[in-house]
Amino acid sequence: MSTVPPRPLSAWRFDGTLRAYQADALERVDVDAGEPVHLVAPPGAGKTLLGLLLAARRGGRAVVFAPTTAIRAQWVAAARALAHDDAAVSDDSDDPADLTALTYQSVSVVDSSEAFAELARARWVADLVDDDRTPEQADAWLDALSASNAEAYGRGIRSRSRAVRRTLARQDAAALTAALHPNARELLDRLVAAGVETIVLDECHHLLDHWALVVAALVARVRAEGREPLVIGLTATLPSPDDANEYDNYVSLLGEVDLEVPVPAVVREGDLAPYRDLVHVVAPTDEELAFLSAHAEALAEALRTTFAVGAGRAFLRDVLQPSHPATETGRGEGGVPAPAAPTSAGARRIEPPPAPADPVAEIDASLAAAFDADFAGAEAAAAMLSVVAPDDPLIARLPVVARRAPTTDETLRLLGRFALDRVLPDPARADDWQRLRRLLADFGFALTDRGVRRTRDPIDTVLASSLSKDRGACDILARERAELGDRLRALVVTDFVTHGNVHGGLLGSAGAVRTFSLLATDAETSTLRAILVTSSTVRLAARHVDTVLPALSRDLGAQLSVEPCADDAACVEVRGTAGTGIVGAVSRLLSAGALEVVVGTRGLFGEGWDCPAVNTLIDLTAVATASATQQLRGRTLRLDPNWAEKVAHNWTVSALLPPAAGLDAQPDAVRLRRKHEWLWGIDADHPDRIVRGLAAALGQERRAALDDVLAGTPDASVERVDALASVPPRAATRSAWRVGTPYDDREERSALIERPARTPVFSTSVVATRALGGWSIASAVVPAAFVALAFFLPPVVGPALGAAGALVGVAVCAPLVTAWRRTRRQARDAPGTLRNIARVVWTALAESGRVQPLWEAPTLENERTDADGIRVEVRVPHASLADQRTFGAALEDVCGPIRTPRFVLEIDRGGARWWVRRILERAGRSHPRHFVAVPAEIGRRRADALRFHGAWQVHVGPALLHELAGPQNLPLLAEARRTGGFSGAARSVVRWS
Repeated sequence: MSTVPPRPLSAWRFDGTLRAYQADALERVDVDAGEPVHLVAPPGAGKTLLGLLLAARRGGRAVVFAPTTAIRAQWVAAARALAHDDAAVSDDSDDPADLTALTYQSVSVVDSSEAFAELARARWVADLVDDDRTPEQADAWLDALSASNAEAYGRGIRSRSRAVRRTLARQDAAALTAALHPNARELLDRLVAAGVETIVLDECHHLLDHWALVVAALVARVRAEGREPLVIGLTATLPSPDDANEYDNYVSLLGEVDLEVPVPAVVREGDLAPYRDLVHVVAPTDEELAFLSAHAEALAEALRTTFAVGAGRAFLRDVLQPSHPATETGRGEGGVPAPAAPTSAGARRIEPPPAPADPVAEIDASLAAAFDADFAGAEAAAAMLSVVAPDDPLIARLPVVARRAPTTDETLRLLGRFALDRVLPDPARADDWQRLRRLLADFGFALTDRGVRRTRDPIDTVLASSLSKDRGACDILARERAELGDRLRALVVTDFVTHGNVHGGLLGSAGAVRTFSLLATDAETSTLRAILVTSSTVRLAARHVDTVLPALSRDLGAQLSVEPCADDAACVEVRGTAGTGIVGAVSRLLSAGALEVVVGTRGLFGEGWDCPAVNTLIDLTAVATASATQQLRGRTLRLDPNWAEKVAHNWTVSALLPPAAGLDAQPDAVRLRRKHEWLWGIDADHPDRIVRGLAAALGQERRAALDDVLAGTPDASVERVDALASVPPRAATRSAWRVGTPYDDREERSALIERPARTPVFSTSVVATRALGGWSIASAVVPAAFVALAFFLPPVVGPALGAAGALVGVAVCAPLVTAWRRTRRQARDAPGTLRNIARVVWTALAESGRVQPLWEAPTLENERTDADGIRVEVRVPHASLADQRTFGAALEDVCGPIRTPRFVLEIDRGGARWWVRRILERAGRSHPRHFVAVPAEIGRRRADALRFHGAWQVHVGPALLHELAGPQNLPLLAEARRTGGFSGAARSVVRWS
């Protein structure tokens, strides 16, 4: 009897034409290699067909797991089209067929509340057995620990659970199966008995713990039966490493990505519609701003009160006056004391303080130790102490720049340290711990045994749900209707049906219901035929009932009725839609033009909903993860058979606090950047480029305006950030995508640096050049005079004096001329200076082991030099993406504003010889100094910073190296922050070509 497993799928066939990337994937992927197949492609790229063809190539029976019933139905329909036999495909878990399509939820039952708890405990028992305990003793010890210290037991289980996740694919089949619910075990038995050997995971970024456990158990069971399973993972987006659990599940079951099809490639092929990402920025309403200002004042007062007296004030003093001052001058990687390094010319280091001779000296020594150990923590404590106890004797020993109000983040950092170090360890202070927890919870912060973290604080809640956003959606719809006319097909997405007043401050409840109500009554949008569809309600505008309701009834084949809405006289509630397939009906009516706008929640329309007619998305959600953001934008990208020239607009609406509000939190701005971090699009400034990030939605001027708003610049304006009034025509967007033209499918990260025209890179270079030039001439004239004098002296003395004078002149003059040439280049040749800076940074990163060395130096392309400024792009085209990312971040550190670096360079000071240093010091006394930060990756070790400083002096120009440690350097840090950097527009750009 043959032992070859049946291959029923091998007879399936596809009668159509494959897209280029689909054919490439089938050619490159080996389904018999014994490894998982991991494919990433955007919505609409044909992942379903690709997964089916890979399964058919393998031939064996298959099971498909999908996140929703709608997506499962798509798999069933596509599979039956290939099989040409409906009976070969099943969606019934009790009756598997050649291909069985199920939802993840159908197998999401485990035998405990924590899917990995039993496996983690088994691992813990094994660890204890390895430590010379018997299994019985190990179980008894764990039982005792669970009873006496549940928190410690839970920590141990959680840490081992993550280790189990990382090795799911290698776990024993029996151990995995034992953790499942009996129903899940029975399902696995049926699938294994049916001969399943191919497992397809659609939208596999959904691999939550319990789903991953079941999939891993199925893989192990198939392997135990002597068959080599094939796991095919398909997704539109990779989970972020920040989502540790999902990422571990992903890596364990699917490994690295085998093939990624970026969105631009599918658009260029003509298989997705061209699109443009756009941003509409609004300010909160006056009522919302008034609430937020009152909240900020109350929070600041409550937090500062904690530190004003008693234990809180003592804690601040203890932070600034540690009991045992450290003697090391700095710390290396991981907090390990760094070994002493010899100083180079111009380098400054903090020497170990001598034994204090008096109380004042002891205070200063302890301050130096506190700032050396934790600069940011000591700076925050100094700021807080200066506010809550300005008469404290310690304040007199702090620099003036440290006597300021602490920021909210600094205050929370202090409170977290205080609670964990002083309150939590003391059983007698349990009431204080609970008081602090309640206090912070009232303001939207959570205090746990890991510190303080933000939850949905009132600022975040109000901005995410601002009424201004709903009004902004109406503005966008009016603008899109003006451009598209009757072609408008819009989807407006919110997080919730209704969002309750959790923290106060909201004008009524927010969410899809409020958005629809405003749309139905706004003068610019009330004529649009719109519908609200959520899991709990369907609404129409009363004025459109006579036209929309009959069309909806006909499509559903159901008798529908309407009732007035108790909370909105302009809208009516549609009755009779339960169980009728309302979402599919809405898609059809939208495609036919009976509807123009759909308002709904992300739960219904964020993933798996397909309506090719949609050409405008308005994103009002607070979600910012890569997977959710890309899935949402995928709703507009499918080709519209009724509009061959379709171009989609994907709008993000963000609420920003104006600088006058006086608040230092901008959560919507953070979300805006995160939403666009992984989105490809047409460069807003350069339509011939496809880039990833906010540059695809906001041009440089608007990004600079956004930076000004975030920095609280007095004349900053939210309106300058907004792009509503400057949207390029859709025809221009379509042309920029160059649909149908060849492409390399290559991703590259580079750094862009923009500067004003006709100004030196460093503000100090002109003064330094003049001083060095004058002294260079003087140093050349004096030896020349000696040589001339030698001709008039006796032969015994003259030649010797002339030679000595010439040698001394050369020795003195050469370093001056060298330094003069470098400062002159800094003053006159900005591109050349930037090129040398880039090479010094790359070389330092390579020498410190942060990037792989390359045979070629970074290249600099001068993109623009005009009356407005210069713009250069720095590239390392042959480096890996990871190294390009490291290099770009280092350049941003050097070029951008100074924050909290460990080392800084003082430009146009220092030099190779003492007389050069002396000349530059005297020349710069009456002028502001200029600083740049040593990149964080280079400044982690003092030896690397010293090497970087030496290379800078050789290839860029004279500079002094400062290490910012100790309170005595607070004035220097404050000055560096005021004058540091030389390109606020420096940024990394990810480009596709």
